[in-house]
Amino acid sequence: MDIQDRLILNLLQKEGRCSYAVIGKQVGLSVTAIKDRIDKLQNAGILKNFSIDVDECKIGYSVLGFISVAIDRPEDCPVFEQAMQTLPQVQECHHITGGFNYLIKVVAKDMAALEELLSTRIKLAGIVGRTETAIVFSSPKKTSFVDCLLEGAQK
Repeated sequence: MDIQDRLILNLLQKEGRCSYAVIGKQVGLSVTAIKDRIDKLQNAGILKNFSIDVDECKIGYSVLGFISVAIDRPEDCPVFEQAMQTLPQVQECHHITGGFNYLIKVVAKDMAALEELLSTRIKLAGIVGRTETAIVFSSPKKTSFVDCLLEGAQK
């Protein structure tokens, strides 16, 4: 991956609907070369998908929370991970270090929906030992942008 690939990745993250021609003009490559590079980035698994950032509040999810989850037995972790894959309210699930095994990011319609999700779907009987929930008041910064040009991002 060279500097032009990194520039392409940054441009696509900022504007996923940007045309190959616009990207090519900014990077200094032809439309065909841009398409080939994007295809290679996708095939290599570097560019995983093109997505849309939806404002959760505007479609009815007024609660955003982070739930720390402790699993009683390490051998139950795969069962928990599989269960989290099936829940559309779970946006992220991270296996972490520290006093908990997982940190999950969830959205819910309201506090009652969050309580129902937590008590009936996340606190799996016999698997989850304890949870701790943090409710988000506001998000001064929220991004999935990864700067591909930073020194630490380059090999």
